[in-house]
Amino acid sequence: MQQGRSHAYPVLAIGVVAVSCAAVLIREADAPALVIAAYRLGLAAVPTGALALSTGRYRASQGGLLAWPLLAGAFLALHFGFWIASLQQTSVTTSVVLVTTNPLFVGLASPFVLRERVSAATWVGIGIAAVGAALMAAEDVGEGLGTVVGDLYALLGAIFGAGYLMMGRLARPQMSWVGYVGIVYPVAAVLLVLSVLVAGEPFTGYSAKTFVMLGLLALVPQLVGHSAINWALAYVPAALAAVAILGEPVGATILAVFVLKEVPSGFEVAGALLVLAGVYRALRPGWLPATGLS
Repeated sequence: MQQGRSHAYPVLAIGVVAVSCAAVLIREADAPALVIAAYRLGLAAVPTGALALSTGRYRASQGGLLAWPLLAGAFLALHFGFWIASLQQTSVTTSVVLVTTNPLFVGLASPFVLRERVSAATWVGIGIAAVGAALMAAEDVGEGLGTVVGDLYALLGAIFGAGYLMMGRLARPQMSWVGYVGIVYPVAAVLLVLSVLVAGEPFTGYSAKTFVMLGLLALVPQLVGHSAINWALAYVPAALAAVAILGEPVGATILAVFVLKEVPSGFEVAGALLVLAGVYRALRPGWLPATGLS
């Protein structure tokens, strides 16, 4: 258990770096938002579900604990459905910044849902990062209804992302990582596939490049990124994990410059620096709690 706590920060950092690739991969995939989300979770659900089955972790996860990963899967499906739709209507920087405002929602709900007190220092970090997020998104004001809808979708993605993190915090200290992701990813995948079928969108007929992007999306941001964050949730409060994810917009913005040629404005650069400052303030050493299982 002590070893797990000592590894929580580097594992969380790996997760944040991996999820930073998601926005660019999504923009490079020429497919409807729900289809992209369904492929991302569907491809990730196969190995995680098979691993949970082969190791008997499903049996170890039965009982009253099942409610949390089932709800986490539902929240994850909604999170991706709205966020990927937002990326198709607004800039990478704005979409990623707004969707990673989930610490505000986690911080507000944690005392009631998780019974976890949010320290003053964490709130300072959230506040600094929120100001940075506002600066990065400021230039979207007045750019039209489509952009506003995209921003709204990103905020809805943030709310559902907060629910996903909190359900993970409830479940992970009491169940294995394999058992947890082996339930969450397949549940989210099933819900997203059903959504695609209801919407009448096709699963085939896309370019080879799009399918490569979908495969990379499942491998790097999902299997590596989200799985690393879910592992760390056994050892760190949900609010702290959410603040760490605020580093994602910075990585996504840098990748967008080189891959998509989306050069950030001065406001976006200033906001990115504030986001990093907020992440550092919230993640200073010595904050890991003494709870959790390996």
